[in-house]
Amino acid sequence: MTEIIRTTTSICPECMKPIPAEIYVDDETKWVMMKKQCKEHGEFKDKISINKEDYIWQNSFCEELGCYTETKPECVSSGIKETKNGCPYDCGICENHKSAPCIALIDTTNRCNLVCPVCFANANATGYVVEPTYDQLIQILKHFRSMEPVPPPLLQISGGEPTMRDDLFDFIREAKELGFVEVMLTTNGVKLGKSVEYCKKLKEAGCDAVYLSFDGCTPETYKKVRGVNLWPLKQKVIENCREVGLTGVMLVPTVCKGLNDHEIANIMNYAKENTDVVGGVIFQPVSLCGRITYEELMDLRYTTSDLKVALNECTNGALTNFYPIATTSKFTRLVAWFDDTDEWAMTSHHDCGFATICIVTDEGEWEPIENYFDVEGLIRWSNKVWDMVQNREVPKPTNMLGSFDIKSLGKIGQIVGDFIDGMADAAYRNLMRAYFFGGLVRYIKNPQRIFTSKTLQNFAKIVFRPSLQAASDFLLSKNLMISAMHFQDAYNFDLSRVQRCLVHYGVIDPDDPSKVREIPFCAHNTIHRPHIEEALSKGKVEKTPQEVQHEIEELISQVQK
Repeated sequence: MTEIIRTTTSICPECMKPIPAEIYVDDETKWVMMKKQCKEHGEFKDKISINKEDYIWQNSFCEELGCYTETKPECVSSGIKETKNGCPYDCGICENHKSAPCIALIDTTNRCNLVCPVCFANANATGYVVEPTYDQLIQILKHFRSMEPVPPPLLQISGGEPTMRDDLFDFIREAKELGFVEVMLTTNGVKLGKSVEYCKKLKEAGCDAVYLSFDGCTPETYKKVRGVNLWPLKQKVIENCREVGLTGVMLVPTVCKGLNDHEIANIMNYAKENTDVVGGVIFQPVSLCGRITYEELMDLRYTTSDLKVALNECTNGALTNFYPIATTSKFTRLVAWFDDTDEWAMTSHHDCGFATICIVTDEGEWEPIENYFDVEGLIRWSNKVWDMVQNREVPKPTNMLGSFDIKSLGKIGQIVGDFIDGMADAAYRNLMRAYFFGGLVRYIKNPQRIFTSKTLQNFAKIVFRPSLQAASDFLLSKNLMISAMHFQDAYNFDLSRVQRCLVHYGVIDPDDPSKVREIPFCAHNTIHRPHIEEALSKGKVEKTPQEVQHEIEELISQVQK
């Protein structure tokens, strides 16, 4: 008998109408699959995971931890879009959305200086230009900052290629002034690799992180995935960022099965060799567009479960657990509360992606973070403290450590004890910070190593002075965040995921330019993008794809010289 894990609503890849779908275990392969039936176009199936046990665990783990606390967003500047056609066709944002966005995403232009076969947001592919005015960009920023109860703390500047805009530095400065805690630039790196001065200006403007598309470490891969050998350019970007101190570069590979999935080990090793600049790797299995057969779909589909196998093969099993992003929902909110900044609403769906930390030893070897922490225990403790904060519970100072014998820690035990004694009578925020740290030591393995381990020392900074800077220091001390976001397409579209999306596009409403439409990432790219951009387009592209290709080839030859 077929095992059904859960049901949801999907869409028909042919007519794009909503249809019911089942997430089930295939009797033969034991893969987790999606199956759906359209009355007009028949049955469709897709692969969700090749690891049934892991898939079921991540679902039950998030449920057990109570990760799905609602942070239902309210758009003060534009209001909630009226529901007419049903979810996900009323995105704007509608009342059915359950999670406030953590990342505000703005396509500043769809112009690009590359012609990539895998891109879905490129003027060279669509044939028309979509580019908000500067005032419209600020309008979108203000929309996101007006959101209640939790405005998104992070801004992702995207495209097309956002560095094509001459006013990008002013835009970054304005975003910081409006209160975005971190501004991230998504880029192909062409301008950053070409000019050290450009990297310097980015840093001076307030750019906190660079999300660099990074599909491999060989010329052949870039020729296949991007149409031109970008490998020398990518290396130059890292060199230039290092020279100006623009750290926190995240490598972002779009993984295409049969094209560059063999490059995962190379990408991980390159990140390991450049931890002074690179903060992590965020893998993005490619979304599939157009009409394809089931056989073609199975040949092309690369899931996060496939990625997990590849990652452990190249790290000698150092990534022992892949925690769904949702498991950090309460921890991130707690850290933000300690720092008295905007909450982080990481209440995503468990299928949307994972994140973990991998340690790089002084000898250049991979080491599991579980060698340093009881990660699951830490998560459970953080959740308990956050729940106490929400309920305004006040712990008894004498019971802060439960039955744990703090004297067994020696010198560090005295430091912890003194810290707790000094803070117990202070304000509630400091009291709970003390309580959190007091309990946290139970989940640090061999805590005496704090005197010799940079990893533990930088983690202690997050606890004592929680902030994005402390988190950045932790990642840039030979630690790498290894993450994946598996964006959806029409074949694996899952409405329950969309309703908990944490990454929202902000676009000017074509029907009413005084308003901003706010659209979950996968709904925008699968359903809404074509007709919205066509309505907002400002004419045809000025250069042919061939001309763009020639220009980038000329630039690559200059970089190599």
